[in-house]
Amino acid sequence: MEIAAFVYYWVMALYKLTQAPIWQDEAMEFYCSIPVRGAIRGVTEYASMYERMAYIQQQPPLYNWVMCLWLQVSEGEWWYRLSSVVFGFIAALGLYAVIRKLCDRYMAAFCVVIYSSIYILMYYIKEASEYSLLIMLLFWLVYAWLLLCERMGGRRILLFTLLCVLSVFTHYGAAFVVVPFGISVLVMAARSRDWKSFRLGLGLDIAAGGIGGFVLLYFFMIPQSANHVSTLFSEKEIMIERGNIVLDFLNSLMWVFKWSTIDMDRDWDKIWWLIIGAMIVIALVIAYVAVKSRRDVIRKYLYCNIAVYLIYYIVTKLNIYAYGWYGNRYNMFLFPLWFVLIAVSLYELVMLLRQSGSRFVAGKGARLVQTGLVLAGVVYCLYGDYRVHCHWAKMDLRTVVAEWYARDGYEVPTLLDFHQRYAFTYYFTHDGVYDASQWDNVLYNDEIEPFDAKSGTQIWKDYLQRIYDGRLPDALYLVTGQWNAFVDAFEELGYEVDPVVDTTAKLYYMKRNG
Repeated sequence: MEIAAFVYYWVMALYKLTQAPIWQDEAMEFYCSIPVRGAIRGVTEYASMYERMAYIQQQPPLYNWVMCLWLQVSEGEWWYRLSSVVFGFIAALGLYAVIRKLCDRYMAAFCVVIYSSIYILMYYIKEASEYSLLIMLLFWLVYAWLLLCERMGGRRILLFTLLCVLSVFTHYGAAFVVVPFGISVLVMAARSRDWKSFRLGLGLDIAAGGIGGFVLLYFFMIPQSANHVSTLFSEKEIMIERGNIVLDFLNSLMWVFKWSTIDMDRDWDKIWWLIIGAMIVIALVIAYVAVKSRRDVIRKYLYCNIAVYLIYYIVTKLNIYAYGWYGNRYNMFLFPLWFVLIAVSLYELVMLLRQSGSRFVAGKGARLVQTGLVLAGVVYCLYGDYRVHCHWAKMDLRTVVAEWYARDGYEVPTLLDFHQRYAFTYYFTHDGVYDASQWDNVLYNDEIEPFDAKSGTQIWKDYLQRIYDGRLPDALYLVTGQWNAFVDAFEELGYEVDPVVDTTAKLYYMKRNG
C-alpha cells in the first residue's frame, strides 16, 4: 500500500512537469542560484551571487545555495523543476513518518495519496521555488518535535534545532512555526524537570537565534527590505474587516483555508458554500478531539498551531510580512501543520467513536464516519487530479521567445519589460541558436513596474526617450505581461501596435505610422 501511494506521488508530480513554461519567479531564482561573476545581461547589473540574492530576492539564501549545486548538472527546464519534485518526495516521506507515528500505516499511506492530489501543493511542487523545500523541512521538523514529545535527548534536540534553522533559512515565514514549537520543547523539558535538556535546548535556541538571526537580518533582510517590491515591512494602511477584529481574524482563516484547498480563482464562486461548510466541520472536529482525546500530544500540537497562526495573523496584519495579504503562497508554511492537524483529528474522531460506550456509535456510527471520510478523500483527490490536469501557465515566455526567434527578432530593436525580462532571458540564452551578438538590439526595463504607471503614459514616454537618446526606432518588439500604459505610450508616440503573441505573456510589434 505504501509503495502504491509513493508511486502515485511520482506520477502526479512528474505529470506535465514542464508543460507550463518557466515564469518570472523561477527565472529569478535561477539567476540568483548560478555563481556567475559580473552583470547578467537582460537580468541585473549586480555582479555576484550574493548581491543578486540580497538585492533582487525576497527570501533567505538556503534554496539558492542548494540550487547552485543542483544546477551544476544541467540548466534545462526538466532538471531544474525536478529539484522541487525531489523535495516534495522527501516531504511525503516526512508526512508518512508523522502520520504513522500519530495514527497507523494505512492512514499514513492514505495521507500521502491526498497530499499528492492537492492542486495548490502540486502546483508548487511542479515549480522551481523554495516552497517545496520548505514543506519538506517542516514535515520533518514536526516529526523531530514528536520524538521530543516522546523522550528528550541531546541528539533529538540537536536534530530539532537544526531543522528549525534550515527552515528559517529557507523561508522567513518558517519563523512563525519555529518560535512556538521551540518554546513548547523548553516547556516540556521544564515540566518534566529535565534540566539538562532544558539547558541544552535553551543554549541551542540562543546560539541559533543569535547567530542565524544576525546573518539573516544583516546580510539579507535589511538589504531586501529596501527593495521597492519587498514582501517585508509594507507601508500599506492597516485595515480591519468591517472594524471588527474577530470578523477580520475569521476572514483571514477563510482566505488561507480556501487558498490551501482549492483552485481559488477558478472554483470559489461555484463551491464557496462547500468550502465554508468543510471549514466549520473540521473546526468542530478539532475542538471535539481536543476535549475528548486522551492523547496529550494532540492537544500540545493544537496549541502550537494556534500560537503559529496568531503570530502569523498579527505580523501580517501589521504589514510586516506578505504585503499584509492572507491566503497566498506566503502562508505555505501553514500547509504541513494544518495537513497533519486535520488528518490526525479525523483519525482520532473515528477512534473516539469506536471507544464510545454506545454499541451503535462504536459500531455502525464509527464505520459510517470512516466510510464517509474515505469517500470524501477520494472525491477530493479526483477534484485535485482534474485541476492538476488543467495546470496553467503564469507567463508563457517560452512561446514569446520561440516566435521572436522565428521572426529574427534579434535583428530588430527589442525591449523587455520589468517582470518578463528574467524568463525571456532564460529562454533566449538557452536556445540552440543563441549567440551573444544577438544582444546588440535588446534592452531591458529594470526601473519601472507596469503597475506603477497608473498615473498615465507620460512616465513611459519619458523613459523611452531617455533609453533611446531621443531617437526612437522606426520599429521594435515589446515583451510585456499585458496591454498596459507602456503599450498606450507607444500609440501616443505614433506607433501602430501589432499583437504577435497574445497569451499569458505578450509580444507586440511596434511600427511608426508613415
